[in-house]
Amino acid sequence: MEIPFVLVDAFTDVPYRGNTAGVVTEAGDLTTEQMQRIARELGQTETCFVAQAPSSGLDWALRWFTPTVEVDLCGHATVAAFVALAAVGRLQGEGEPLHLRCATRSAPIDVWVERCGDAFPVVTLSVGAAALEPAPDDAAAVARAVGIGADAIDFALPMAVDRGSDRLIVPVAQLGDLLGFAPNGAGMVAYGERRGYRRFTLVCRQTHDPVCFAHLRHFAPANGIPEDPVTGTGHAVAAVYLDRQGMLPSGDRVVLLGEQGHALGRQGRVTVEVRRRSGRIEDVRIGGRGVIVARGAIVPPAS
Repeated sequence: MEIPFVLVDAFTDVPYRGNTAGVVTEAGDLTTEQMQRIARELGQTETCFVAQAPSSGLDWALRWFTPTVEVDLCGHATVAAFVALAAVGRLQGEGEPLHLRCATRSAPIDVWVERCGDAFPVVTLSVGAAALEPAPDDAAAVARAVGIGADAIDFALPMAVDRGSDRLIVPVAQLGDLLGFAPNGAGMVAYGERRGYRRFTLVCRQTHDPVCFAHLRHFAPANGIPEDPVTGTGHAVAAVYLDRQGMLPSGDRVVLLGEQGHALGRQGRVTVEVRRRSGRIEDVRIGGRGVIVARGAIVPPAS
């Protein structure tokens, strides 16, 4: 028996840009071990496995795997999943955008799909607001671990930690420094093991396009991802981080654009919607388009 899969370039509408995700749209009969082995075989930063929801009140069940581990949430692979489902006519329902509620291994998430005629849809998902805390790390030690020069760190801004995703946020002052360094994957793994980090998100306020609020590079070698070309959840965390520094516009609803992928030749953009109540962020939504670049079928490994 073969099951279908697609490859989708997410956070772009241009093939071979953005971040590629695998999507398996008929994953209901697969075991966890089979999903992990298929994700490793497809070889993308993440693969999303889609199945029917386990209970009423939910529309789909989603799971995400890197080539080496299962993760609780993945933005670009979620965008890819609903681009793929729309392409095969499996998104039914009323309302525009279509609002769907999806089961995950941690907590249900809300997804909105704006169907655009014959074009691929715009997909948005709610990821909540990261609970950040100051990072006690030494900037020079972090720079050595990441592989960037210590003088590239933006000392006008603090480093921060998102314990919910084991993420260290590192501000970089100049875009040229952010794009020009060679990442030290082994250094990040070793440092992360000592300090409890699995993800390193570098944030720069300088951008190629002046309409964008930040330029990111993101590394998760401990999760089997040397560098993520365009990370949706990273942009959500970056928005909360910069809001804490008073660097985002005011208002109950703020829509931003972030950019990433230039260092890898895979430019992409993430729409980030910040929602506040009484001046505090209560939710962040990320979204974008995607384009299917490959379709195929894969034989499930023996369970």
